[in-house]
Amino acid sequence: MTYLEAVNQVLQRLREDTVTDVTGLDDPVAEMVVSLVNDAKQLVEDAHTWNALRSDWAITTAAGDNLYSLTNAGNYGKIEYIVKDDGTELTEETLYSLRKRQAASPADNKPKYYAVNGTDASGDIQLQLFPQPDAVYNYTVYGFKRQAELSNKADVLLVPGKPVVYTALAMAARERGEVGGQTAAELFALAGTYLSDAIAWDSSLNDLDNIWMTV
Repeated sequence: MTYLEAVNQVLQRLREDTVTDVTGLDDPVAEMVVSLVNDAKQLVEDAHTWNALRSDWAITTAAGDNLYSLTNAGNYGKIEYIVKDDGTELTEETLYSLRKRQAASPADNKPKYYAVNGTDASGDIQLQLFPQPDAVYNYTVYGFKRQAELSNKADVLLVPGKPVVYTALAMAARERGEVGGQTAAELFALAGTYLSDAIAWDSSLNDLDNIWMTV
């Protein structure tokens, strides 16, 4: 579903005229819906680790540097695991533990642990490795990140469209009072149903990731 299609689906349900673009609008209702679709997109993205939002980042270390950023991850990225090019995996630890280890001034070596240490100047997630690398090592970080905010009419929504459309519609109904006899509360409930169904379908693609074991 494109940005324009999502906007027009909301407008149709509001019984408003559809639009041919998402910019240069002079209709206040359409302008509101354009913003609400992005708000709804973010809520849906944050509700689940969607397969469509999977991402990976390459990290090449430098001797003496233990901080590395996940470019374009923003501060809402999620890390699943970090693997070296030889197949070994870094172990996650708390930043507190890493700082205690580092305080002992150990010799630089091949990293074994990592922790998230805030964000960099660009607002991207920053990782701290321990021990501090003594050479060049190549890692791949696997995880998830939000799609950039939709801005062009042809931008394609990565997460399921139905929950986004109905969440935006519910937000618009809250502003208006009701839509076609349905209150905002009813539309939010319907949006929640669409969202839970979409999460169930998406989760079914990774059944093995959802098996919990006692450790």
